[in-house]
Amino acid sequence: MPDRPLGGPARGGARDLRADIARSWQRSVMCGLEPDHAITAFTGGPGSAAVRRAAAPVLEELARHTAGTGVALLLGDCDGVIVDRWSDTGAAERALERRGVIPGMLYSEEQAGTNGLGTALELGRGVAIHGTEHFLESLKGFSCYGHPIRHPLTRRVEGVVDITGVQATANPLYLPLVVRAVEEIERRLVEGARVEDLRLMSAYQRARRRSRSDAAVVGLGAELALADPAALDLVDPRDHPMLRGLARGLAAGRPLTTDAVLVSGAPVRVEMTRVEGAGAGTVFRIEAVAGAPRAAAVPTVAGPSEARPSEAGPAGTVAVVGEPGSGVTTAALRLIDGAGGAGEPVAADLLRLTLLDAVEVDAVELGADGERVWGGRFADALRDAERDDAAVVLIEHADLLPDRLLRRVSRALAGGAGRARLVVTVRTGTGAGEALAALCDRRAAVPPLRERQSEFPRIVAGVLAELDPDGGARVPPGVATVLASYPWPGNITELRAVLAAAVHRSGGTVTVDDLPEHVRRGATAARLTGMERAERAAIVAALAAKGGNKRQAAEELGISRTTLYARMRTLKV
Repeated sequence: MPDRPLGGPARGGARDLRADIARSWQRSVMCGLEPDHAITAFTGGPGSAAVRRAAAPVLEELARHTAGTGVALLLGDCDGVIVDRWSDTGAAERALERRGVIPGMLYSEEQAGTNGLGTALELGRGVAIHGTEHFLESLKGFSCYGHPIRHPLTRRVEGVVDITGVQATANPLYLPLVVRAVEEIERRLVEGARVEDLRLMSAYQRARRRSRSDAAVVGLGAELALADPAALDLVDPRDHPMLRGLARGLAAGRPLTTDAVLVSGAPVRVEMTRVEGAGAGTVFRIEAVAGAPRAAAVPTVAGPSEARPSEAGPAGTVAVVGEPGSGVTTAALRLIDGAGGAGEPVAADLLRLTLLDAVEVDAVELGADGERVWGGRFADALRDAERDDAAVVLIEHADLLPDRLLRRVSRALAGGAGRARLVVTVRTGTGAGEALAALCDRRAAVPPLRERQSEFPRIVAGVLAELDPDGGARVPPGVATVLASYPWPGNITELRAVLAAAVHRSGGTVTVDDLPEHVRRGATAARLTGMERAERAAIVAALAAKGGNKRQAAEELGISRTTLYARMRTLKV
């Protein structure tokens, strides 16, 4: 591949444009494309109905003005799928169809290399592609100008308009034509959104009239939130991302009922109905579940917004079990704190033993002196707990103890501690941890963060309150939805680190761009189907086994390197 594409404009801004094209060629190669690649990724999807409605009249009018010039107009969706095409000559139609430029075909960069649709989406701005600047040989006879469509309210890319001519150099008139068309489409998107909002408001009012007085009614659209007086008392704005997540994929006109937990800790029953003709607009009817506790028995959310557990503190011995970073220590402390009653701190009576507190070495590097020191503290803590009924001995990360100390703790849990109350925190799935948990009177499991979708707004709010007690940090609903979609292998510890960095970068309101790339990609991967997740896991495992060598990984998987690159791009590996 040459260092930079051939051809292109010779005046004004050519250097910047060529840099964009060169980077696009590099991305095409990284996706496993070759110049003779055939475009075959046909989806047949309908695309965004809102974009189609807004764009069709505008592009039909533009097609009339460009009649006889031999150009074609293309409308693509936000993924690069061609939604519709307008062309005034049979020759242009045939040339386009021979190269797969038809509605339903995917023209993202990963499938079609450098082109007006895919490259405009990758750059997030308008771009001209002149003849030989196309990566694929089959497209080098065309020139085009593509420009993304952004929703004026959300600033999200909703689609792309492309004007294509069968010639080597893009006509300089392409730019103003397409820009004006995009501006008009964006204006119509706002008007269409207003129509959707009106439909949502009408459905919300009907739901209010039919609903009982003690039920809360909420209406959520793309940019509109409606709430009746009961909802203002029950539902916090931080609950909105959770509600939007519950309604994701819901078919219009088909109610669905499910249970959830609000930021306040209140368990509720949610009936939701997607409104016909209102886009993602959904009406929620929310009722508190009578008689249910306001929080889980072992809450795990970090931060001052955490609700106090309703369950009393530990009786006898308790094992708090969870994945690393999931909040087992926080859960254990709050469980213990429940023993003292509301507002009565237990810290003065808590005999907290951690390996790092006992000796100034790492937990996994305890020497003989460190073991003796820790063992002595453990014996002292048991004696003190025998004399003080209010005392609780908390042993953190107990499964990391060396064998000799592990046996001592096991004997204490098995009944050798007399009247002392012991709580141990251990990791899920470890042999030592499971053995210790089996010796306890009770086992409190802390779910990983990925299994706590309904609590996610409360979790984020708690972490933000820790990071910024003054309340200046904010995570908008759209960003919270992205965060909730990521699987969080590091659990709350990882979430806290990601939010701390994002708040620092943003200086206040966090945007999606403030999140690290692995979170944005992981959130996308989390929305894959079960089969796609299995395929992604197989690719990740093969790459890990081959030290990242993609050729060897492809051979291991029995596929071509080109297919591997394409699947990696699609599955966000």
